[in-house]
Amino acid sequence: MSFYGRTFIYDDVPSENYGLFISDIDASAVNRTMGNTSVEIYEKKLFRRATPYFYGATPSKKLSFKFSSFSEDELTGDDFELVQKWLFGSKTYKKFQVVQEDMQQVYFNAIMNDPEIVRVGNMIMGFTCNVECDSPFAYLFPKTTTYSYTGSTVDSVEEFYNASDDADSYLYPKLVITVNSFGGDVTIRNLSESSRSSVFTSLSPNEVITIDSSFQTISSSTGLKRLSNFNKKFLRLVPGLNRLRVQGNVASVVMTTQFISKKIGG
Repeated sequence: MSFYGRTFIYDDVPSENYGLFISDIDASAVNRTMGNTSVEIYEKKLFRRATPYFYGATPSKKLSFKFSSFSEDELTGDDFELVQKWLFGSKTYKKFQVVQEDMQQVYFNAIMNDPEIVRVGNMIMGFTCNVECDSPFAYLFPKTTTYSYTGSTVDSVEEFYNASDDADSYLYPKLVITVNSFGGDVTIRNLSESSRSSVFTSLSPNEVITIDSSFQTISSSTGLKRLSNFNKKFLRLVPGLNRLRVQGNVASVVMTTQFISKKIGG
């Protein structure tokens, strides 16, 4: 994969701090991959059947690509040691972002692997490595949307567009629901998914409920365990347009979406 951006950011640290810039070591190459757009097919060949039995397909293995970066000046041994500590040897995925106009809101969850020093003569000028990502996709940075309401009882339909390129997966948002001064019940119904409903009952006035739909956790500002007040259906968003009907004794809903998958190619 190639980029036309000049700089990059890894673990929230810009490459300019180390005098490093993106450069393709194989600048003569013409063919480029289009990110990881393939799928892995699951099927079984049956005796005396011309076509195999098709079980389904999933996105293929995690995205990985070759990456190279160079300095305009020689890197001393001490300089490169600092670069190694910054980029290599991480035991967890970290945000990797290329600074270019069409990727401002996009990042990879990545580990830098298999580094190789690039020398010109005896001078260290840069490195190449493999960028190993945690999924077949890059991600959009998290987006937070706030819906505010007045009155004792609310019945409102909100629209949210899930722009994920992973058409076979749900998006699980984080929610912060603030109950109004009356207290009572709150329902969020996804009209775009057969009216699947997340329902809370008998909540306290001005209570704040925090829900992580991905990890299926709930906490309350009252300190009470609210799982028994919940119907156990965590909100999920289908790809494309979601029409969310918010009902009940609610003052506001703050929804944060993360890990919106995007196919990156070039």
